[in-house]
Amino acid sequence: MSTMVESSDGRRRLGMGLIALIVLGLTLGATAHVAVHAKRIEVAIALGNEERIFRELTEERRHLEIEIGMLKDPARVIAIARDRLSMHPPAPSDIRALPQPRASRSSNSDAGQRTGPGQRTANP
Repeated sequence: MSTMVESSDGRRRLGMGLIALIVLGLTLGATAHVAVHAKRIEVAIALGNEERIFRELTEERRHLEIEIGMLKDPARVIAIARDRLSMHPPAPSDIRALPQPRASRSSNSDAGQRTGPGQRTANP
């Protein structure tokens, strides 16, 4: 009779271990599900913050581009040069033409070769 008691006690112990294992698995699964959901929420919040920063930076860039356009306005530049810097256009007597430097034949053999910024030589 003692073998029968040990046998049913062993089954009971096996059944309790199986139930404990199932409960442990369900608990781990539920915990993992909650952790994944929490991470999704964390990422969504971070994404929202980054999108807000992007919108702010885009707006600031738009304002700066408008300001650059206003600062580059030729009328404004001329007014500052005239009023603040006391600059004025040169008088015709102040303009002097400089003679073109003569280039040797070996360095300027091609017609239309550049000798300086915006200058071209003719073929001799």
